[in-house]
Amino acid sequence: MNSNIDWLGINNANLYGFHGRHHNGVAAVNYYNSKVTDRRERYSFELTTEAIESGKTTKDRGYNKVENFFSDAQKATLLESKEWINKLVNENKHIKKRDQNMAFINQPILNIPNLYKIMFDEKIIDIVTAYFDCVPALTSVAVRKSFTSDAAPVNNQLFHRDYNSLVKLLKIVIYLNDVDINGGPFTYIEDSHKKIFNNWWHYHYIQDEVMKTIYGEDKIKHLTANFGDLLMADTRGFHKGLKPKTSERYAMHMCFLIHPELTGPGHQQETPPDKGFQIRKEDYESLPDNVKPVADYLVKI
Repeated sequence: MNSNIDWLGINNANLYGFHGRHHNGVAAVNYYNSKVTDRRERYSFELTTEAIESGKTTKDRGYNKVENFFSDAQKATLLESKEWINKLVNENKHIKKRDQNMAFINQPILNIPNLYKIMFDEKIIDIVTAYFDCVPALTSVAVRKSFTSDAAPVNNQLFHRDYNSLVKLLKIVIYLNDVDINGGPFTYIEDSHKKIFNNWWHYHYIQDEVMKTIYGEDKIKHLTANFGDLLMADTRGFHKGLKPKTSERYAMHMCFLIHPELTGPGHQQETPPDKGFQIRKEDYESLPDNVKPVADYLVKI
C-alpha cells in the first residue's frame, strides 16, 4: 500500500461506497439519504441531554465510552448471558462459527434468554438515535467468547472496515467481564470514520504497521473497559478486536443501521426480509411501542 496519502474529506463522496471494483460513493450516499429520510418521516423522537452529548462525541472521533452505564439489575441479566455463552460453547450447541481464536453464538437473540431486554434498553436506543439523528434499527448481533491461544490473529482481529452500511453505522459493544489491554479490547483508529486514504475500497484486512504509518500510532485507541461500561463506535472507521493474551473475553456487538444490512457483490444488495436475525414474536410484542421500530429489520418468529 502506498503510504503517500491523499486524504478524502468528509464532503467527498469517495469517503463512502461499495467494496472493491463496485465502488461508487455517489450511489451509496444517495441510497443512504433516501433511507434516512424515510425513517425521519416515519418516526418522531426526543433525546436526553446525555444521549445528545454521547452522539456528539461519537460523531467527532468515531467512538465513545460511557462508564457505569448498566444498572445492577441489568448487570445481573448480563451475567446470566455470560453463563449461557459458557454453556453453549462448552456443549458446542448453537455455535455459528468456532476456531482456535473464538466461538460465535448463532442467533443470540433467540438462544440467550432475556438478552433482548438489554438490546432494546431505552437508554441505548436514545444514544443510537442521537448518532443517526433518527430512529435506527437493530440489524445484527455478534456474541462471542474469545480465547487465549497461540493461533495467529484472523479476520476481525485485524484492522478492517464494516460494509453492513456504505455510509454510516453504529455498533454498541458490551463486555461481559473486565477487559484490560491483555484481555483483547476493541481497538479503534480515531477519526478513520471521516478521514481515510484514497483507494481504500481495494483493501479489507490491513496490518497494524500499515495503519500506524497512515494514521499515526497515537490514533490507535484500545478501548479497555470494566463490566458495566458501554462502548460504541462507527465501524465504517477502521477497527479490530485485539487478540486476548492472558484472559478470555466475553463480548457482544450490536449493529444499528437505518436500512437492512447490505450483502452480495460489493455489498450492494439488502438482506432479504426473511434472512435476517430473529426475535421471538412474544418478545417483540412485549417491547414498548416507541421501541418497536428498532426491531423493523429483525425476523419475528
